[in-house]
Amino acid sequence: MRLRLVALAALLAALTLPEAATAGTYAPVGKAGYRAAHKVCKQWARCAVIRHRRKPVARRRFERLLGVGPGPSVDPGPGSAPAPEQPQTPAPGTPAPPPRFVSVAAREFSLTLSRPLVGTGAVTVELRNSGEDPHNLVVSPEGTHSPLATFSEIDPGTYERRSVALAPGRYQLWCSLEFHEGLGMSTTLRVQ
Repeated sequence: MRLRLVALAALLAALTLPEAATAGTYAPVGKAGYRAAHKVCKQWARCAVIRHRRKPVARRRFERLLGVGPGPSVDPGPGSAPAPEQPQTPAPGTPAPPPRFVSVAAREFSLTLSRPLVGTGAVTVELRNSGEDPHNLVVSPEGTHSPLATFSEIDPGTYERRSVALAPGRYQLWCSLEFHEGLGMSTTLRVQ
């Protein structure tokens, strides 16, 4: 931590040198300053060390990074249109909405979800046959066997994607081939 503070202080000192701001060439620090910086920082190859020559281009980049010094300023003028509004980003403590994609891996005799929770709305459901036998998939509200979406029977090593409109709740995903659901090819997906 101390090394970072020393490097930051050295950087700020280099940025505030008046002769470096006006000179069109390098701003020398001198051998004494270079050696002192190396004594403070034993791992000089991995941290920011004051080099004995500093380029003005690098100084301008640091000024832009820190928000100091001269920077480009654009005056739009009286007749120009207002700048378009930027999309609002969520507050730092706000959780991100759940994704709207789930992959279902079908094997003998199980269904594995890539995630147990998805967001509401148009959810992309992918059935991926990772087993050795053909499988299909049916999406229905939990507790019922009324299908909201039915995937066709796919061969091993193939997949099918479909967009399904899902409201908040719990949904049962199951293989409707004979005896497959009873052998364990059923799982529950939560929608929030």
